[in-house]
Amino acid sequence: MSDSNDKSLESELAETRGALDVLFTLREEFAQWVEEAQDEMRKEELENVLGHVESIELEFKHRFDDLEKQVKGG
Repeated sequence: MSDSNDKSLESELAETRGALDVLFTLREEFAQWVEEAQDEMRKEELENVLGHVESIELEFKHRFDDLEKQVKGG
C-alpha cells in the first residue's frame, strides 16, 4: 500500500474509533434513561432509540474491524 493510502486508512480508523467512543457514551446514557423512565410510553420510546444507537454502534464496530485489518495488511 502507498504511504498516503496508509495515512488515509489510519485517519479513517482514528475517526471511526472516535465515533465508537461517542456512540458508547450515548448508548450508556440512553440505557440509564430507560432504567429511570417512569412512564411506560416514554420507556418504550427510549428503548427504540437505544436499539437504534446499538445498531449504529454495531455497524461502526464492523467498519472499525475491517479498517483495522486493512491497516495491518490483512
